[in-house]
Amino acid sequence: MRKFLDQSFYELLEIAPSATPEEIERAYERARRLYGVGSLAAYTLLSREVANSLARRIDEARQVLIDPPTRAAYDARLPTDEVRPPARPPPEPAPAPAASPPPPPAELPRPFVPPEGAEWTGDLLRQAREARGLTIVQLAERTKLSRAHIEQVEGERFDVLPVAVYLRGIVMCIARELRLDGQKVARSFVERAGSGPRGGR
Repeated sequence: MRKFLDQSFYELLEIAPSATPEEIERAYERARRLYGVGSLAAYTLLSREVANSLARRIDEARQVLIDPPTRAAYDARLPTDEVRPPARPPPEPAPAPAASPPPPPAELPRPFVPPEGAEWTGDLLRQAREARGLTIVQLAERTKLSRAHIEQVEGERFDVLPVAVYLRGIVMCIARELRLDGQKVARSFVERAGSGPRGGR
């Protein structure tokens, strides 16, 4: 830090060259408390002669800077970089947010076309369900059937499925939700179930 005699009035009062009169007055009062005659700093750190010189220079700084014409004349004698702080470079513009890609179109249910004359098996019903984009849970919610019954139908668990009269109703309900011919699908599946093991039913 430069000696106070070498400092500009702005440096001495620790204010910016653009300081307002109010800021100058506050800075002057602060400097008087810190370095004025009788202050702790003047008493312990500075000799009487230096303290008096510093107090006079603080007073002079205030008188010059508080009067606009006098301040303008003083500023004209200062090096340009002491009067005008170096201009800050303008902030760089924030990068434009990357355009988010458009959401993919909703996948439409694929039409399910069973093989001509095919027997309706549990696996074929599973294929029809998946072609409609449905999970077993969703199909159970729509048909009000239990998830276990749908899994048993698709897995052809004939040993645990109910008897034919109830099984027909379950399969018809599933087929209609899958936009299939319920009568045809139920008849084919129940005939298949009748030829399979039924675990004593």
